Amino acid sequence: MINSINARLTFENARSFIQSQGYDVSQAVLTQSYVRSEVAISSSVTNYRLPIVITDNSSTIFNTMKPVNLQDIHVVSSMFIGLACPTSSTDAAYKVLSYPSTETGQLSTAQASAALALYSGFFSLSVNNQLVMPSIDILRSYYVSQTQGGVGITAQTVFPIDQFDAGDNGFYPIEPNVLLNGGANIVANIVLPAAISSVKSNSRIVVIFRSILCQNTTSVK
Repeated sequence: MINSINARLTFENARSFIQSQGYDVSQAVLTQSYVRSEVAISSSVTNYRLPIVITDNSSTIFNTMKPVNLQDIHVVSSMFIGLACPTSSTDAAYKVLSYPSTETGQLSTAQASAALALYSGFFSLSVNNQLVMPSIDILRSYYVSQTQGGVGITAQTVFPIDQFDAGDNGFYPIEPNVLLNGGANIVANIVLPAAISSVKSNSRIVVIFRSILCQNTTSVK
């Protein structure tokens, strides 16, 4: 549940964690923030490299991404892994999905069925060649809404959309916290047991880290 007490604990944990790693936060301003990475889905790929730091050009950089700046540190408090179906590589007016939705404008039935392979996979993260998150199951981000577009409505003039609380649904706490240092070599991967066999054009995997940001803290100037 989202409340100010949990937010305060997240802040205090982040400050203590950054200090424990040898960084001076006495003059730093810590604020709520986030990191967002995206990767295009391919019907032939089972291992996706997610760019995290702003200098990482290992895959297409989309305009809706928000990478880690070289001078900054993010302490991750929760993470979301989901899907999206933009209409183009530059589209910014699209929904982020917490499950393979067949709502109008999203996935076809076949594409939605194939996309379930994502939730049998895992996320891993290494920092400076140290594997800090060996395998986080993606299933923990799977959230099917109670109200879904076109379902359970008898009046033909009523067309609901998928219920989705973006402040909570699909986001899972990360404890112990993970530190994303812009000055470090960060490698993030999503590994699937099988490729997503039916893919909608321009569809993506979206990963969002909610965090406490500490600016201008790393050794990079």
